[in-house]
This record gives sequence, C-alpha cells and structure tokens, in this order.
Amino acid sequence: MRTPIVLAAMLFVAAPAEAAPPGARDPDWPCQQIKVPQLSLASVWSGPPLDEQTAWEQDQEVASAVHRLVQRRVPVEEAQDDIRSFAKQAGDQKRQKLQALAVGLFSVLNAERESVIAGLDRFGRRQKQLAEAVRADNAKLRALQADAGSDSGDASRMADQVTWEARVFDERHQTLSYVCDVPARIEQRLFTLAQTIQQQLE
Repeated sequence: MRTPIVLAAMLFVAAPAEAAPPGARDPDWPCQQIKVPQLSLASVWSGPPLDEQTAWEQDQEVASAVHRLVQRRVPVEEAQDDIRSFAKQAGDQKRQKLQALAVGLFSVLNAERESVIAGLDRFGRRQKQLAEAVRADNAKLRALQADAGSDSGDASRMADQVTWEARVFDERHQTLSYVCDVPARIEQRLFTLAQTIQQQLE
C-alpha cells in the first residue's frame, strides 16, 4: 500500500507537465509562484532616471548604508527611518547620494534574489530526481511483492528504502512554503525602500 508521501512524490514528477500549458513554466521550478528570474529597475523605481552603472561602492557612506539596509534582520520601518536620516545628512549632495543609494540597493537585493531563485531551481531539480527515484523503487517493490518466488528480505529492504526516500522528499517539500516566499519578500523590501528614497527626492 502506498503511503501519502510516496503518492506525493510520484505526483510531483507528473504535476508540472499537467498543471500548465507547454512552455508556460519551468518543469523544475518547485514553487506555485510564477518564476520571474530577474527584476528590472523600472519595476521598483518610477523616480528620476538612474544610471545603473553608478559606482555606488566607491562612496563609503552610500556603501555602508546599502549594506545595512539590505539586511532582512533590520525591520523595514527602521530601514525607512535610516533612509530619511541619510537624506537629511547628505546636505547639498542629497540627490546624488540618494540616487546612488537606490542603485546600490537594487544591485545588491536583485543579486540576492537571483541567488535565491537559482537555489530554488537546484532544489526543484533534486526533488524531481528524488521523486523519480521513489516512483522507480516503488515499482520495484510492487514487482517483488507480486512475485511469489522473491525473497521476503529483498521486499522488506526495498520497502524501507522507498519509505526513507519518500520521507526525505516530504521533509524537503515542507520547507518550500517558506523558501518560495523569499524572492517576493526581497522584492517587496526593495520596492518599499525605493519608494522611500523617491519620497526624499521629491
């Protein structure tokens, strides 16, 4: 009898092809959210034109602010207050520094988001491979159980293997709901901070 996690693993292999029209999604993508590999600056910024080639790292004040603001352990409200303080302290260089800050935030957070997306791709491929292994081993187990001349020890060992593989699959799968939300949380933080910078430029 198949356990729920064995069935879940087997369904994981078949689901991508059946859940969406051909070409509509990456078959290895493990999340329900639509995969957007990269962000564009225009998707989070509607203020004055920015030069994405700005050497923001060369301005120590800007670079320090960027590296603090991108940290998710810093509450977004606190990060917004930091931006307002940064704008006040920038003096007559306010516009230049705030625009460099916006470029820096986009550069770092977009790269972080891309890294998470790549990690999810790898995770999806591993889960797909594991699900295929569960399905193949489950088929072997059924064959052993149906063969009256097979060794009961072989069937028992194969059942243990299928159960273990399925449990690993399930434990990994349970982390997805959190991890799949990370790109969206990064995007939301970037958008909120970019909007705060724009407000200081008005």
